Amino acid sequence: MKLKLPYLEGIVITIASDQEEAKNCYENILKTKGGIFSVTSRPPREDGVTREEIIRENRPEPSGGVIKREIGGKMFKLGQSLSRESRDQISEVIARHLDVFAWSAADMPGIDPDFLCHCLTMDPSVRPVRQRRRKFNEEKRQVIWEEMEKLLKAGHIREI
Repeated sequence: MKLKLPYLEGIVITIASDQEEAKNCYENILKTKGGIFSVTSRPPREDGVTREEIIRENRPEPSGGVIKREIGGKMFKLGQSLSRESRDQISEVIARHLDVFAWSAADMPGIDPDFLCHCLTMDPSVRPVRQRRRKFNEEKRQVIWEEMEKLLKAGHIREI
């Protein structure tokens, strides 16, 4: 089992463990009851640089900027430092193969469910635990509902 966490400087930390170790940690937390902490904000850096500024600095940008070009009714960004011939060649290849780009879940019908199926390894000897219901505000509920409808229509999820 792997857990990936964002670090303050925009780096991703990966913690690797096995299922038995995760179960032991969970049991230890249940024993202590008071040892659970929730971090809701990060302390500011001493130099005053925000996390968003660090992420923007570390994000690669094309040299010389980008040119937006509409190909087949979709907007693409091409590097401005490319020669005109290269941009035209890339645009031509994109236009010829426009059907391979997915703009939404509905654009991906026919994907083998065994390829993209999420399987949970469960211990049959452990009794299932019902988690408490999570409540969202109306705006988030609407967005969740719309995304769920898109996935249902595309056939990527099904009701069980």
